[in-house]
Amino acid sequence: DRIPTLEPLEELSNVSVKEFDEINQRNWFMPEESKQFPLVHFLYSKCTNDEQVLRVDQELELFIKHNMLDLLYYLKYLVDTMRDNNIVWGVGRGSSVASYVLFLIGVHKIDSIYYQLDIEEFLK
Repeated sequence: DRIPTLEPLEELSNVSVKEFDEINQRNWFMPEESKQFPLVHFLYSKCTNDEQVLRVDQELELFIKHNMLDLLYYLKYLVDTMRDNNIVWGVGRGSSVASYVLFLIGVHKIDSIYYQLDIEEFLK
C-alpha cells in the first residue's frame, strides 16, 4: 500500500518530456512524512553567515523556477535513508557539486561557496 502505482508507459507515450517529468515528480517513492519535512527551515538552519543565506536564497529560487523543489525533498529522504542503513555514496561528481543546497542536504561533500562554483553550472 505504501508504493504508489505508476502510469503505464503506453499512456505516457503521447506526452511531452516536460509533462512526463511532471507526472513522475509527483510520484516519488518516499514516505509521506518526508514530503512534509521542513526542508527550507532545515537549509537555513545550516547557514552560519550571510553569504550562505544568500546562496540558499538564490538556489531555492532557481529550484522553484525549474520546478525542482520536490527533488530536494526526495534527495533529503534518500540521503537520510542511506545514512540510516550505512550505505556509502560518493563525495560528489559532475555539475551537482555546484549546488550549495545539495551540499547542505548531504548529496555531496563539496562546498560550492568555498570553491566559488557557480550554481548556473548545475542548472545548465
